Amino acid sequence: MLYRSFPKMPDEKISALGFGLMRLPLKPDSSIDYEKTKELVCIALEQGVNYFDTAWPYHGGTSETVLGKIVKELGVRDKIYIADKLPIWDIDSKEKAASIFSKQLEKLQTDHIDFYLLHAMSKDHWEKVKKLGLLSLINELKASGKIRHPGFSFHDTPDVFQKIVDEYPAAEFCQVQYNYLDGDIQGTAKDIEYAAARGIGTIVMEPLRGGLLAQPPKGIADIFEAAKEKRAPAEWGLGYVLQNPNVVCTLSGMGAPEQMRMNCVTAATVSPDSMTETELKTIESAAEWFKQRIKVPCTGCRYCMPCPKNVDIPAVFADWNRMSMSGALEDGPAVSANYAKIKKDGHGAEQCVTCHKCESLCPQKIKIPAMLAEARKMLKVE
Repeated sequence: MLYRSFPKMPDEKISALGFGLMRLPLKPDSSIDYEKTKELVCIALEQGVNYFDTAWPYHGGTSETVLGKIVKELGVRDKIYIADKLPIWDIDSKEKAASIFSKQLEKLQTDHIDFYLLHAMSKDHWEKVKKLGLLSLINELKASGKIRHPGFSFHDTPDVFQKIVDEYPAAEFCQVQYNYLDGDIQGTAKDIEYAAARGIGTIVMEPLRGGLLAQPPKGIADIFEAAKEKRAPAEWGLGYVLQNPNVVCTLSGMGAPEQMRMNCVTAATVSPDSMTETELKTIESAAEWFKQRIKVPCTGCRYCMPCPKNVDIPAVFADWNRMSMSGALEDGPAVSANYAKIKKDGHGAEQCVTCHKCESLCPQKIKIPAMLAEARKMLKVE
């Protein structure tokens, strides 16, 4: 395993691959399979992984508890870094935030959290953080030793990211979604550069875009097969992220031993700026293949929400893009289980009355009602 450091904490040696505990193995009743998860943690430790990322809502609030139990049982608390997050959406006061943090310590069976993030920062969440005085709480927790390194994870547009970085100088790291597809489309490549210029290192989430880049459509598999350098799709995806010199660690939600071992091998061999021009052109070709199939340039910023008729505009567009990028729409409209649920919940494109209120709010200038009508044509339910 290769190790990297954050600019603001050069003495901390972080494994290039981190274990994200959001998609753990499950039992038939949908609860976390403890023994299989423990096996994955053991493999991770054997391979040199030392960064473990969990959060308050993961697996219905049980991810933290399972991690804490495994870490105590293995006796490895002093050998790893634990990352956890403050769920801004569940908080209405500084006291509530302090209470949740205390519960997190209990669930993790520890007296401190190494890396603590303001979870899923957006424009609205950042304003809420400031309004409730949550930064002072973070400062107090750090001063007491209960938090070692404060940071934030992010889901919004580049201008909001820059605002948070500029207004939160105490942040020592950030976490963003980055992969060879989202880097340019969502602007996260520029976010990472902006943070690095201010001494903030980056943790990457979704390097394989929820598994899409690990098990891509045939068109992408053909591109990689034709490359001189032979790698599995997941290796291409992780390699692209890890070759970025400003990325300290990339998280992966590995649910099987073979995934853990393969990703660890990749993380043990990819150093910054190690991809050749030819390899980067292969990645560019794969990204272009996907981009040609993206139907709408929605970034999920949710500036268009709430819709007066309850259409979940970002969710509809996300599913349309997902279906198109997977190749499911190449022969025309196709059935989408995801869209069926969106529609059943009363948030489908069928609710749109073309009031156009959303269009004036969209940073991407998307013709939203027209695009919703197209999505409605292509996404079918059984």
